[in-house]
Amino acid sequence: MRQQPLAKIVPHLVLRERAHLNACKQDMDFHHGFANTAIMRSRSFLKMKPIARFIFCAKIAFVMTHSARLILNKGVRHRILTGHPWVFAGEVAHVEGEAEDGGTVEIRSAKGEQLGSAIYNSRSQIVARRYARESVPLDKALLSRRLDHAFAFRGNVAPAAARRLVWSESDQLPGLIVDRYDDVLVLQTLTLAMARREKLIMDLLIQKTGCRVVLARNDAPVRQLEGLPLERTLLYRTYQPPTRVAIAGISYELDLWSGQKTGFYLDQAENYAAVAAYARGCRVLDCFTNQGAFALSAMKAGAKSCRAIDQSAEALRHAEATAEAEGLAIEWIQGNVFDFLRHCEQQRENYDLIILDPPSFTKTKGNKSSALRGYHELHLRALRLLTPGGILATFSCSHHVTAEDWSELLQRAASETGTTLRLRQRLGQSSDHPVLVNVPETEYLRGYVVEKVHEATAS
Repeated sequence: MRQQPLAKIVPHLVLRERAHLNACKQDMDFHHGFANTAIMRSRSFLKMKPIARFIFCAKIAFVMTHSARLILNKGVRHRILTGHPWVFAGEVAHVEGEAEDGGTVEIRSAKGEQLGSAIYNSRSQIVARRYARESVPLDKALLSRRLDHAFAFRGNVAPAAARRLVWSESDQLPGLIVDRYDDVLVLQTLTLAMARREKLIMDLLIQKTGCRVVLARNDAPVRQLEGLPLERTLLYRTYQPPTRVAIAGISYELDLWSGQKTGFYLDQAENYAAVAAYARGCRVLDCFTNQGAFALSAMKAGAKSCRAIDQSAEALRHAEATAEAEGLAIEWIQGNVFDFLRHCEQQRENYDLIILDPPSFTKTKGNKSSALRGYHELHLRALRLLTPGGILATFSCSHHVTAEDWSELLQRAASETGTTLRLRQRLGQSSDHPVLVNVPETEYLRGYVVEKVHEATAS
């Protein structure tokens, strides 16, 4: 006799065993999402066919893994169906079971399709963030495996003393960031679920890295969207700054309590050397220099002179100390970049290499237009100061400003200044900040190195 496919047999068996399934359900005692295992010994369960038992046990397994199931609504374009890990509050039809903020849920489509496991927080606009495509708990075993995979990837692409070890969704650990500076780890838990597992994560990190100190720089404003406080805490042993690390050939003494992000702009680490390759013999202007990495790298690469400007006096003190230790002569200027560029234009100053690495002018789509106006003014003034044949290295670190926006901005600035720009190189975030092709939010740093074409070659 020809055997029928399992897909056809299962629905038939489920219907046939419905009476037994209903009897089993009456034997179940749901308490905080867990089923009473006595049902496995019940008369109703033992009367079921083996395949029906299997299906029923699979349902029980869901309950044992997650305390709730999140059901997506109909008639909405759900990005999670195309690989994106986020579910927004407006995408949810209802929640079955007892969903706990900071806990985990199973995600189901409106048709009942299983879409994976996610961390949950009803207080966040992003109510669920998927961490696995199957139904698995976010426990020590899974966290350990994910950390191992993240470390293995970095070992291949970014073997450096200062680097990012874990980057949130890019490593399937949504809301967790871990940076390493020599033997110090700096941790950020930006979601409630990761914050609740901070001690477990710290123990795993110490075990796997052997680092002597762990800090928590949980002062990123995005934590407030998860209902979390802004704080800086010492998680393991004691920390005494500075921490000395070499980045792109420069030795920095960092105070990891006070630096930007987790102590330094590691996402630009590979770009410092890339831009410095254009610096030999140039008069360099580094705008928004922060701790001076672009300026320092340019001078070390043979720049003729360098001026670097930033509003932060503290950042400039660190930059100046690094320059002195490296034996590099750089003019450090504290001030507003827009005002300084306007002054340079009035004085008819010129530079051969200008670096624009501004902070994000917008954190939301709503402020995008005003941000683009600010970026536009920066580029107009920079192009007017740039010598023919000179190089402009310009960066955007806002996800909301797309590659198309930046390209259009450069085209418009070139047109309004009567210049022709030749693309020399495209840059992005360092390779230890990997980009997921189906999660555009993981690509936020874009850089363009363009040449102001000399009039003699422009015709």
